Amino acid sequence: MEISRAAWPDFKERESIYHLFCKFFSNTSFICENNDGVIVGFLLGFISQVDPAEAYIHLVAVDASAQRKGIASMLYQQFFQRVDWLGAERIRLIVNPENAASRTFHEQMGFVADIHGPSIMIGDVLAAENYNGPGLHMVTYLREL
Repeated sequence: MEISRAAWPDFKERESIYHLFCKFFSNTSFICENNDGVIVGFLLGFISQVDPAEAYIHLVAVDASAQRKGIASMLYQQFFQRVDWLGAERIRLIVNPENAASRTFHEQMGFVADIHGPSIMIGDVLAAENYNGPGLHMVTYLREL
């Protein structure tokens, strides 16, 4: 939890969400530990219960001390391989339109913006309007496997 709080201090997430992912989605959620066994990164994802061809990455965080060492890319690659093996055909996720570094990272990982329905320009970025609630616009991304 400390990693996600440090990565996104304004992000509000119920702490119980981590327990739910570890218990019910452990086959599609991953951690990375340093040499001392301390968790320095994690990815929480799942395969849709409604459409098993679709997977979703809910949350990824890497401790500031471990960033820019390929950990996030490694976690994503593990997720890609696992959900592909489980039969998923595509992966979805959302990114805050103001987070240019995250948008760039995801585009480098093969995700493309996939905006449907009402949209809004946030600066020079097209986002799904009110995607996460009133005023919470998000860029919705898709990656085919």
